[in-house]
Amino acid sequence: MIASSCRRAATLVLALAACARPASSQAVAQPSHATVFIRMFGIVRAEYQRAWKETIESPEIEVATGSGFVVSPAGYVITNHHVVSGEDVMVERHGVPVRVRVEVKRIEVAFPSDGTRLEARVEASDPDLDIAILSVSGSDLPFAALGDSDALSAGQAVKAIGFPFGRAVEVGEPVTADTLPQPTISRGTIGALRAGSEGDARYIQTDAPIYPGSSGGPMLDEHGRVIGVVRMRLEQRATVGPGFGIPINRVKDFLEANSLERVFPAPRLRLGALQSFDWKRIRFRAPDTFDDSSPSRLRLEWAPPQEVSLVVQRLASPLALSDFESRLRAGPDFLGLGRISGADSHEGRIGGRPALIGVGYADTSTNLPPEISYVILDVGKEKVVAAYAGSPDQVAFNRSVLDRWLASLEADALLTAEVRAPLPTALERVALGSAPVMMMPPGWSREPAAPSPCRGLPSPEAVLQASPEGDFTVSLRAAWWPASRGQSPEQALAACGLPRDAERPATYALRSARLGVTYAIEGVFVAAGEGLLQLEMMAPVAKEPYVRDLFAAWTRAVAGYATANSPAGCRAAASTAASSRASRRRRISSEGIAPDVVFRKNRSKASPSRVEMSISRGERSRPASACSRLPRKPSRSGPRTSRYSDGPTSGPPSSA
Repeated sequence: MIASSCRRAATLVLALAACARPASSQAVAQPSHATVFIRMFGIVRAEYQRAWKETIESPEIEVATGSGFVVSPAGYVITNHHVVSGEDVMVERHGVPVRVRVEVKRIEVAFPSDGTRLEARVEASDPDLDIAILSVSGSDLPFAALGDSDALSAGQAVKAIGFPFGRAVEVGEPVTADTLPQPTISRGTIGALRAGSEGDARYIQTDAPIYPGSSGGPMLDEHGRVIGVVRMRLEQRATVGPGFGIPINRVKDFLEANSLERVFPAPRLRLGALQSFDWKRIRFRAPDTFDDSSPSRLRLEWAPPQEVSLVVQRLASPLALSDFESRLRAGPDFLGLGRISGADSHEGRIGGRPALIGVGYADTSTNLPPEISYVILDVGKEKVVAAYAGSPDQVAFNRSVLDRWLASLEADALLTAEVRAPLPTALERVALGSAPVMMMPPGWSREPAAPSPCRGLPSPEAVLQASPEGDFTVSLRAAWWPASRGQSPEQALAACGLPRDAERPATYALRSARLGVTYAIEGVFVAAGEGLLQLEMMAPVAKEPYVRDLFAAWTRAVAGYATANSPAGCRAAASTAASSRASRRRRISSEGIAPDVVFRKNRSKASPSRVEMSISRGERSRPASACSRLPRKPSRSGPRTSRYSDGPTSGPPSSA
C-alpha cells in the first residue's frame, strides 16, 4: 500500500501526494476550480552513514507538490498531513546508507483556474488521521461544498480530483518550475465503506484511478460535493489496487476539535433521543437542538434562521398514498415549504406503516431552489407528511441526520371518535385577545388558527379554533379585530370577497374540496363593542348536519352577548335600569318605607348556598358584563359615600 501523495524532489526515492481548493460565498459549480496545486519549499539534508558522517545540505528548493481543496471563501484549505509535513527516510545510494531529511520551510497554494498563488500556513494537523488544515490570506475564494459521508452506500458514483505526477502530466508543452498543471478528474464508484475497530467508517474504497500526487484532493459525490479526502491506493507487486479516501465526516470532527466550525455552511446536526409529542400523537428522533414552534395539534415545525427547516403536518384524506402525493405536489402548499417539483419517490415502510419516500425541489424562481425530502405515512383516514427543506448545500452537509430523522417517524391516529351524532350545544367562556366575549364548547381541543382568510381586512388581533378531542375535521373558528374602522359586519363581509347569503347579509357559506374530502364552511361577522368578530364552522359535508345546531347556538350566544354589551345595548340597559330605579323610589316613597330598611331586608335574603351553587355552575352563570368597561357619567355631587362602606368609592362595586 502506498500513499498517492505529493511528488517529492529527485533526491527522494519516496513519492507522496497532494490536496485541493475552495472559492466564493457560494460553492463553485465546478469543484475543479476549488482544487489547488500545493508546492512545498524547504531544505533537504542527506547524511551518508560511512565510517565518518558526511552531511550534504541543499539550499531552499521545491521539495514536493500535492493536491488540496478550499472549503471556505475565507481561505481554509484541506489536504493530507503527509503532503505538507517533512520527511525522514533511509535510502541506499551506491551501496551506502543515506538518511534523507526534508524540512518544509514554506508552502504555496496555487489555483490553476486563474493562476493565483498564495502563501499558506498550517492551522492544524493530525498525522494519525492524515489531515492538515491550511489557511491563505485571501477572501471570496472559490470553494467546494461539503457533503455527508455517513449518507454514502456502496455502488454510488464518485469522482476524484487532483494533480497526479505533478507537472509531468503536462506532456503537450515545455515544463518549467512555474508550470501549473491542470487538475485531473477520475471517475468510479464506491466499492465499500471500510470500518475501523469501533465500527465507524474509516475509509471510502473506490475504483476511481488514484495516482501519486492525487493525495489531499477531493473525493466527490455525483452532485459535486466533497464526501472524502483522497489518501492512498493499494499496490501488490505490479498490480494496482483500489484507492481510499478519508470520510469527510471524520474531517468535520477534526475541524470541530480545532474550533474551525466557521468553515461549515450550516451548524452541524446530531440526532438526539426519541421524543414523544403526546398531544400530537407523533414520535421521532429529532436533531438534538429541535424545538417545536407550532401551537397546532396537527403540525410540528422547526425553522431556525439560515438552517434546514423540519415540518410534520397531519392531514385528513382517504386517498391512496400515490393519489395523495400527486395532489400534494400539484395543489395548495399544505406544508408551507413551497410546491414540490421534479419529485421522485418510492414505496416503503416507516414506523410500521406503509409510506412513500420522496425527494424534489421547491417550485421557486431562484437559481438554487430549496431541496425537499419527504415521507408520507398512511394512517388510514389520515396522512402524516414529514419533510425537511433547505438550500442544497445545507441539506447535503447534514443529510444522514435528516434522513434518519425521517426514518424514525411514528404516528398514531387522531381521528379516534369521529362525529356521528348531533353535538351538544353547551358553551363556556374562553379568552380571545381583547375581545369582550368568546365562547367555545367545553372539553374541545383549542389552538390558534384563523377562519377563512379575509383579504379586505387587516390581520386579526387574535384567532382561535376548537375541535372535538377525537375529530379534528370538525371545528369552530373565530377571529377578532379590536377596531372595525367604522365597518358594519355586512361591509366587512363584502370587503372579504366571501360569497354572502342573500337572506342574511353578514353570513357566508361555501364548499371546499381538500385531498379527497369536501368541507362545508359557514360563517358570520358580528359587531362586538368597537370591534368585529368572525365566527366560522367547518366540517366535512357528511358531518355538517351534526354540527349545525351547535353552530347556531354558538353564533346566537356570542352575537347576543356582543349586542347586549355594545355601547348602544349598554346605554339602553342603563336607561331601563334607571327607569326601574326611579319607579322603585316612587313606590317606596308612596308607601312611606325608609330606603335603608328596604336595603337591609333585601340583603338578608341572600343565601350563601345559592351563591356557591351559582359559582360552581360556571358555564351556566351569566358572564361578567362588558358594560362596566364603558365610561361613566361623572357624578355631580363628587364621590359617593355609603353608610355600609369604609369610605368613598369612585366606581361600581366589585361583583362577588
